[in-house]
Amino acid sequence: MRDRGIRAGVLMVTLGTASCGGGGSPAPPPGAPGNDMTPAPVPGSTPAGTTPDASDSPHACSDLFDQNALPAYAFDISATDWASLDADFHDIADVLAGTPPQTYYPVVFHAGSETVNAAVRLRGKSSWVNTVMFDANPKMQFDVSFDQTDSKQKFHGVATLHFDMARDDFTFLNERIGNNWLRSIGIAAPCSSSATLAVNGALYGLYVTEDGVNKPLLQQFFPNDAGGDLFKGGTEAQTNQSTANWARLQSLQAAADIATLQGLVDLPNTVLEWGAEVVLEDGDGYYGGSHNYYLYDEGSPGYVWLPDHTDSALEWISLFTSLGVQEHPLYWWAGRPLPDPPGPDYLLVINDPTWRARYVQAIAAQAAKWNPSQILGWIDAWSAQIAGAVAADPRKWATVDQFQAAVAAMRDMAQRRPAYLQSFVSCENGDPAQSTDADGDGVPWCNDCDDANPAVSPNAVEVCGNQLDDNCNGTVDENCP
Repeated sequence: MRDRGIRAGVLMVTLGTASCGGGGSPAPPPGAPGNDMTPAPVPGSTPAGTTPDASDSPHACSDLFDQNALPAYAFDISATDWASLDADFHDIADVLAGTPPQTYYPVVFHAGSETVNAAVRLRGKSSWVNTVMFDANPKMQFDVSFDQTDSKQKFHGVATLHFDMARDDFTFLNERIGNNWLRSIGIAAPCSSSATLAVNGALYGLYVTEDGVNKPLLQQFFPNDAGGDLFKGGTEAQTNQSTANWARLQSLQAAADIATLQGLVDLPNTVLEWGAEVVLEDGDGYYGGSHNYYLYDEGSPGYVWLPDHTDSALEWISLFTSLGVQEHPLYWWAGRPLPDPPGPDYLLVINDPTWRARYVQAIAAQAAKWNPSQILGWIDAWSAQIAGAVAADPRKWATVDQFQAAVAAMRDMAQRRPAYLQSFVSCENGDPAQSTDADGDGVPWCNDCDDANPAVSPNAVEVCGNQLDDNCNGTVDENCP
């Protein structure tokens, strides 16, 4: 399996043992007083109860995302349209070319006793291709849209319900846990839960269900700047398609120095978003590979990075690489098999001393919000909730044993990743006990992209032709003929 690549004044923050070890107070729940950028509470391991409808509060999730329930959704589709959808699904040449089929087909959608007319299309990229190529019974992912015929129609306050299930998420929970944690700390991520789906009366599979990254989400998290341009992957307009400021985006794409970047980007909040991805150990975000992300233009503050999927976070690095929980907070590509190159804006930040320090402080700030006891409660409650659906899923690619092993790996990551980040921040802050230098090159491990090779460090000179990033600036053989 290819290792999927991914992409305010100085506040000194350190990670206390209580904050990272699970002995401290839990992070305030989403929507808690004093946190005006967070959504409604995420129940998880709390007493049963439903979340409010999206219309009740600007930060609430629809009751479709009640964490204490596992809804059984269904849709009916004509045999002709189902055959056409299946043909679209197997058209992976277009997916690989970057133009996946996106035709909507009419369906009748069922949720318990409720029935509504809707439309369905396919979604996904790498998981779409891989399941078609490698699985005997490949699994589609869907967008169910309630506003295709009537632009004002919503279902429980939701215009589109995404049915996501990345092929290499053996826990069937990564996006649900990642998105709920991001929302709980004030980062714009979609409401997420789990559900089963039946098609034409037959069980089709288990999914993570999500609301969209769209204008309603922007209104939740950017109430004073909700009309800006939103670009998926920094290239594809999701809002303002006919009026997006492409010239401004091109200026960002051309930024070659930190001063230019600082004039175009809300860097304080961007490094906080990257720091949250570090905590999640996201193997497929802007941190971790540079290609799964959104850019949102806040106007005068500039562009800010937003997350796009956390299916390759949490235990994913432990399952599919040799790094375990010790993927480096700065040099995430070090030791990764076939990593995608880091994003140019990320490199501008980590190669600038001032912003590198602020990025480290952002990692510390976000890691302090990770409460292992809370996350373990979510893992235990939600994995038990979906266990029967995993076993019954006719299109699952992970066995029940693999599901259980992946959940165990997720629990391990939830407890050990914070301790690793604590040692990283302590090393950055000059703690002699944490500033080890295994290769004796004078650079502590936290600032060395290869602490097993004394010829590689930020103090080294780039050697042309050796295919190594000798000077740890994220570029191999730069300025070489």
